[in-house]
Amino acid sequence: MKKYNIIGLMSGTSLDGVDIVHVSFNKDANWKYKIHNYSCVKYSKKWLNILNKSQELSANEILIKHKEYGDYLGILITKFIEHKKIDLLKIDAIASHGHTIFHQPDKKLTFQLGCGASIASKTNIKVVNDFRTLDIAFGGQGAPLVPVGDELLFKEYDYCLNLGGIANISFNNQSERIAGDIGFANMISNYLMQKKGANYDENGKLAQSGKLNMKLFNEIESLPFFSKKFPKSIAKEDFNNWYYPIIDQFKIKTEDKLHTAGYHLCYSINKIVKNNKKTLITGGGAYNSFWINTLKNTFNIDVKLPNDVLIDYKEALIFAFLGLLRILEIENTYSSVTGASKNLKSGIIHYP
Repeated sequence: MKKYNIIGLMSGTSLDGVDIVHVSFNKDANWKYKIHNYSCVKYSKKWLNILNKSQELSANEILIKHKEYGDYLGILITKFIEHKKIDLLKIDAIASHGHTIFHQPDKKLTFQLGCGASIASKTNIKVVNDFRTLDIAFGGQGAPLVPVGDELLFKEYDYCLNLGGIANISFNNQSERIAGDIGFANMISNYLMQKKGANYDENGKLAQSGKLNMKLFNEIESLPFFSKKFPKSIAKEDFNNWYYPIIDQFKIKTEDKLHTAGYHLCYSINKIVKNNKKTLITGGGAYNSFWINTLKNTFNIDVKLPNDVLIDYKEALIFAFLGLLRILEIENTYSSVTGASKNLKSGIIHYP
């Protein structure tokens, strides 16, 4: 039984850093995985500034940063391999999601910063990246991509819910995998907390202390995105264009905004998840006790919280898996999830 060793990288909308995992995969009746090493490299002020303002760069500047960010990721991986004492010769590939700076599927546009060729040149290891553009070219949303991993690696759960900067979910409906983005999670929570001089709402304490504002709740619920059916996806552009301006126009306490936005997130999740169904929750939002308790106690969802490593690194793990599937010429995006015209083998391979 062949074992594959992959290094996976993920940088999400919450901008808390680059998640790096070293995972081995093997298959008998089903795919199995084991996480051997992991690390989250926090962004410097320089890179936070670049990534936050990347949408404002000129085309020439974007290409320069694309290469520089690829070099940066390559250096991080090299240090990770050295620090963790990983046998370089046993690594089959690197799978890098990159960092999304544009995602506009209605215009058939998505772009993830982080040149795969640059990563390959820095590490001298085969690299798979650019997982989203092929799906968009075939009419899909290019997101979410983790449901393939959810179905093949986490079969024991009825639903797989990720609470990152954006909340997304996947589940089986008869013989099809269904998935989509639900709404903004850590993006809005962190945005509101930064107005109070903090990076995030630790354990959801401030949200818990607030009160539900029904006028704000109804304003959020009336936004067109929340009445759309799957497949659907959102990105930072949507957050900037139509989500946080609604929150900002209300002159109420920050804790009430946090409480209301969080309650609406849980309400939106409950519209999808059936009562008493096993729901695996990962991502930084899994540590938000207000959200978790609302899902459990108000909406009667059977919440399953794994260990901290899986909470923090599940997306990086799955992108490692998607990279492996691409190398093996196995479909790694589902049309039932993204809305593309067919299942695809997405990702560009760079050979050093």
